[in-house]
Amino acid sequence: MKPECLFATASLAVLLSIAPQVSHADGDPRVGKLISESGVALHVDALRSTEVIRAVGSVVASGLSGSGDDWNEMGGVREASLFSTPPLGGGSGWDGSENWNLDQTGLVIVDGSVLGRSSAINQAYLGNYDLWTPGYGGAAVAWGGSKSETGNSYDVLTVTPPKSSLPIDVWFDRATHLPVKAVQTAGPMVTTMTMADFKPVAGLMIPYRVDTSTNTGDSTSFTATSVEANPSGGASHFAVPKSSPHDFSIASGATQASVPIQVSENHVYLDVMLNGKGPFHFELDTGGANVIDPAVTKKLGVASGGSTQVTGVGSASSASSFAVIKTLQAGNAVVTNQVFVVLPIAKSLGMAHGMPMDGVIGYEVLSRFVTTFDYGNEKVVFHMPGSYTLPPDATVVPIVQYGTQPQFACSIDSVATTCTLDTGARNSVSLFTPFVEAHASVVPTKLTAPGVDGFGVGGSNIGRLGRLQTLSFGGLTLHDLVGDYTTQMGGGLAMPFIGANVGGAVWKRFTMTLDYRGLIMALTPNADFSVREHWDRSGLFLINNGSITIIDVRPGTPAAKAGLKKGDVIVSLNGSSNLSLRELRSAFLAAPGTVEHLVIKSKNADTRNIHLTLADYV
Repeated sequence: MKPECLFATASLAVLLSIAPQVSHADGDPRVGKLISESGVALHVDALRSTEVIRAVGSVVASGLSGSGDDWNEMGGVREASLFSTPPLGGGSGWDGSENWNLDQTGLVIVDGSVLGRSSAINQAYLGNYDLWTPGYGGAAVAWGGSKSETGNSYDVLTVTPPKSSLPIDVWFDRATHLPVKAVQTAGPMVTTMTMADFKPVAGLMIPYRVDTSTNTGDSTSFTATSVEANPSGGASHFAVPKSSPHDFSIASGATQASVPIQVSENHVYLDVMLNGKGPFHFELDTGGANVIDPAVTKKLGVASGGSTQVTGVGSASSASSFAVIKTLQAGNAVVTNQVFVVLPIAKSLGMAHGMPMDGVIGYEVLSRFVTTFDYGNEKVVFHMPGSYTLPPDATVVPIVQYGTQPQFACSIDSVATTCTLDTGARNSVSLFTPFVEAHASVVPTKLTAPGVDGFGVGGSNIGRLGRLQTLSFGGLTLHDLVGDYTTQMGGGLAMPFIGANVGGAVWKRFTMTLDYRGLIMALTPNADFSVREHWDRSGLFLINNGSITIIDVRPGTPAAKAGLKKGDVIVSLNGSSNLSLRELRSAFLAAPGTVEHLVIKSKNADTRNIHLTLADYV
């Protein structure tokens, strides 16, 4: 599960609250004319005397209300935004080289991903009015055409700021020549900012109202109540803040805490105590953030509020809210006063994972401790920062953060790209749609028919299955892995700049230590390193929604040949009823040629006997 960065969503609202200078650069004459006209409308000649603008106002974000404080280096590259919408808070910024995000606990993420950096650069470029500086501030600017909307006419410029990989469409009202909208498209994610209520500040025309929305349903609003030019101490606000969370510890002053885990279908589960109650069964997910099921908040008597949209592998998004948990304890490791996304995860993920699931812990825990996933010995070890020593035989791989998820350099069938590290995914490799479309050589000649390859927040992930020749990273190479070649045009697997999501079926081959502060992962191969991967040999995708239900039968597989249908319910297997989802999936991994005897209940309540002969089809 991949929730959007919650505090970044709020700080994005304070995007364009500021101002700039005009240039008559060469190029399409319509570009220069429009920039000149808009510069006159904005009075950008006042930029000569304006270095910094600060806007203070009210923020409504994720269904929460509070205040915002926005700083822009006019005609420069730096910006910073702070906000407080309890229980969320923090800020974000671009200091000219690093994109940082701050949360309400004092934790700072430096986002080194292409997407994160490009979004931050775009935000600073627009907020600083760099389009009206000489040479367009180094941006590539092209005529984007004319558009009509709600009876109004607009001229559009497509702008790609320097060092950004994402263009922005900037809309200018044809009547006033003011920039009133900016649209950024990153794969399936479209973010739209509208600017209104322009007022003069030291001569510059500033939008006092900025509304931001995404096509997944999130919306944010910033309304300035005061805007100041050249405030004292302005330059000091642009530096990356020091990360300073002091909300985690290990009992009795110990430097490490070992916690037993269950590894089921390559997911990692552990028991946690919340507010002194439990235990509750949580997944430990490097691709996720703190999530809790509403049934658990009810047991704890914890109120929730606000609202946001959470996206995942599927193309849909899910509504959620927020709650504060005073203590989260895993073994002897403790984290206090954490904000959790409240999401019906027991149903949305638990019914597909085959394990009881009360929530997820992810980035918030992993960013505080150095964490070792010891798959072979079924434990995780949380280390206090500075107390962990790398094993001499470990392979050290640099990582960067993409929001709350680690990324690392990798090669897929010798094509260099970037991969995401996701212990919350059960398979080995899910290739992203843009990467597959751009690199036909990575697609094997033999692929299955489309089918459900996974299920999570956002619904089913539909894709084809095939075998990669190689996956390489850090000097290590794995061979003959099963790849999910997604057909998703929406959702997380359709995002740009990423080659693949690497899941638990890869990481279970290692003892893996993640140091988010040091931005490294350390890998030591275990006994599973060279084991050839086997996929389900039935062709079914099952969930437990009160009964074991077939939600997909992949064409051309043993299940399809046996006549199984979507919506069928498995009543018994080889004479045994009341089997768990885990037991059924395990049975369908048996050797090729194994015959499984099923009793099936159809949608019309008829029962029939099925003899399913397992076979490899990937």
